[in-house]
Amino acid sequence: MKFKVPATSANLGLGFDCMGLALELYDYFEIEKAERWELLGFYGSISIDENLFVTAYRKASEYKGYKEDPLKVILEDDIPISRGLGSSAALIVGGIYAFNIKHDNVLSRGEMLQIATEIEGHPDNVAPAIYGGLCVVKDDHLLRIDVDERWNFGIWIIDEKVSTSEARKVVPFEYSRDDVINNVSCVVLSIDALKNFNTDNISLIMEDRIHEPFRKKLIPGFEKRKEYALSIGAKAFIISGSGSTCLSISDKSLDVQLKDVVYKEVKVNKEGVINV
Repeated sequence: MKFKVPATSANLGLGFDCMGLALELYDYFEIEKAERWELLGFYGSISIDENLFVTAYRKASEYKGYKEDPLKVILEDDIPISRGLGSSAALIVGGIYAFNIKHDNVLSRGEMLQIATEIEGHPDNVAPAIYGGLCVVKDDHLLRIDVDERWNFGIWIIDEKVSTSEARKVVPFEYSRDDVINNVSCVVLSIDALKNFNTDNISLIMEDRIHEPFRKKLIPGFEKRKEYALSIGAKAFIISGSGSTCLSISDKSLDVQLKDVVYKEVKVNKEGVINV
């Protein structure tokens, strides 16, 4: 059995820990029955018990009260690791989905999200990886939105990594009333812009005051790349997840000519995790 899990861009500037977007960039998994766990193509030398795919598979088995049955898993990972594109979420969703298709889809997508969120700690990456599209999540409430196909999303990948734990340390615990009002109003207008191709309002997605002003300092050259992206036609430029990858939004293809950036233009994944 083969399936693919999409990359995800969390937060989208304004939706800290509650909003994410699925992209057409994938990790591919091939699974088959085995007498013991065998993982091929996985990054690093992490043990079976610490592997997120295995952890998620076991969590799903426990949730349904099933006996664990090991797999041989072959991974082809196109999602960059530790770059803010949901590589960890892809492994978690991959493990849960592997359990589900092996056991005749005994889990609903809502149950998959519940299990994945318990492992990940927050839903902004795992929700779009499961459902596709733009997802906004609060506890067990989910809003999935189709993004207008005319938007182009560019991922700007640099060599430097940003630790998620370090990125969380720089985010404050308290905010002013003005900051909260700003984010609430801008996030609503930005969601509408993504859904309805409102090129006038999409720039508001850059007006975050909750995390991006603090995290951008961890990304070398962020302001320089943002200025460059806007100068060549991008309508917006934001941090993807906690970085270091950034995401540009435009109404046309961009001709990026920077030597220190790997630039890929992608569309929105609409289906979430799917069989191939």
